[in-house]
Amino acid sequence: MNPSPAAHLNWSAEALWQELEPLLPGLSIEVLARCGSTNTELLERLRQSGDEHASGASSARGQARRSHDLQPCLLVAEHQTQGRGRMGRSWIASPGASLTFSLALPMALADTAGLSLAVGTVLADALEPPTEGALRIGLKWPNDLWLDGRKLGGILIETVPTGGQRMVIIGIGLNILAEGKPVEGHAFATGFASLDELYPGISAPRALALLARPLVSLLAGYAAQGLAPQLPAYQRRDLLRGQLISAGGLEGLGAGVNAEGELLMQTGSGAPQVISGGEVTVRFAPEEPH
Repeated sequence: MNPSPAAHLNWSAEALWQELEPLLPGLSIEVLARCGSTNTELLERLRQSGDEHASGASSARGQARRSHDLQPCLLVAEHQTQGRGRMGRSWIASPGASLTFSLALPMALADTAGLSLAVGTVLADALEPPTEGALRIGLKWPNDLWLDGRKLGGILIETVPTGGQRMVIIGIGLNILAEGKPVEGHAFATGFASLDELYPGISAPRALALLARPLVSLLAGYAAQGLAPQLPAYQRRDLLRGQLISAGGLEGLGAGVNAEGELLMQTGSGAPQVISGGEVTVRFAPEEPH
C-alpha cells in the first residue's frame, strides 16, 4: 500500500488495501493528487520495465522496480489533467468532480472484447440503488455507463506485453458531482449525469469504496470465466437493444451482444451482423425518454 502524501481527500487507502489484497495478492494502492492520465502513467511504468527486461538490466534496484511494476496496482488521481477515452478523445475533469482511477494486473487473455462489458456490468450493479423500480443505470456498448439517458462514466482497457506476460490496464472515469463535468470530444449531445443524483453528497473516495471490491472480485476470476457470468446482467442494462444504431456503414436495430462481447445488429431478415469495434452512434426514437 503506497498512498501519496500529496493526496488531499480521505481515501482510507490502508483499509481499502486490507480489503482488496487478499483477493488480488501483491496489490499496491497509490493515490496521486495530480496526474496526467492514470492509464498512461501505468503504461509508461510497464513499458519502461519491459525495456529494461529486454536490455538485460540487472542491477538490484532495477530488478526490484521491475518486479514491483509487474504486480497489480490500483492508481487513483484526485485531479486527472490529460485523461483519455476511446477513439483518442480526452477526459477532462475538475478536482473532486470525478473519480478517475486505473487498475493494472497480469491477465492471460486471448482478447479483451468482453472485458469492458463485464467491468461495466459489475460497476453498474454496485452503483444501482437497492430499489424495486426500473434500473436507472444502463450500459452502452462497448464501454459507457449511462444514468437516466445521460453519460455517467466510461471504461478504457489497454494491454501491454512485459516481463514475459501480458498486463491489462482498466481505466475508469465516473462523474461524481454536477459541476465540472468532463468533456470528451463532441460525443455528448445527450448531456451528462453525475453520481450525486443517485447518492446526494457522495464523494470520489466513497464511490471508489463502493466499486473496488466488486471490480477486483470480477478480475480475479475473469480469465477463467470470461463474460458469461455477467452476460445476463449486461443484457438487462443494454441500452442499444431494440434501438436504431449505426456502426461504420451499417444501420439497423441493436440485437444485444454475443458471448464474446461483440455487438449484434439486425439489418434485415437474416442473421444479425457482428460488430467487433469502432464507433457506434445511437439514434433514439423521438418518443423515447433518452
